[in-house]
Amino acid sequence: MKNTLLFFFILSTCFLYGQKTNTLINYSFEEAFKLQEKEKKPIIVFFHTNWCKYCFAMKNNTFRDEKIIDLLNKHFYFISFDAESKESVNIKGKIFKNKSGIHQIVEVLASKNNTISYPSTIIISANNTIDEQIDSFLSAEEISKILTSYIAVK
Repeated sequence: MKNTLLFFFILSTCFLYGQKTNTLINYSFEEAFKLQEKEKKPIIVFFHTNWCKYCFAMKNNTFRDEKIIDLLNKHFYFISFDAESKESVNIKGKIFKNKSGIHQIVEVLASKNNTISYPSTIIISANNTIDEQIDSFLSAEEISKILTSYIAVK
């Protein structure tokens, strides 16, 4: 009986060891723009807050999907950024800070008609122009369609 249990325990650990789980690479703004100088890839910025339930759902579902992780790691520089973060952001010598509860970088990149919605997902081209902005929850299927069509066009 002991040998049977030991056999199944060893067998189960072999299966666990063989499984590969991808991790989404999350860059800082500084890292992404510096890397972009060497390898021109678009940047995906995901603006979120701690109190936004749709942001939480995207972080825990959409961005944990294996297909999305593969797409983002291979074709984009991904930045996940708390819109209420207190940390300063330096992009090519320009400093952005949190003023009045909302970070300046969010105001610059995600504001539409002086309004900011969360979650906000922005695609910045390899030439540093905003190509697309989606201010709503995106499922893995929805963002997959957006990313694959973006890759096909570029």
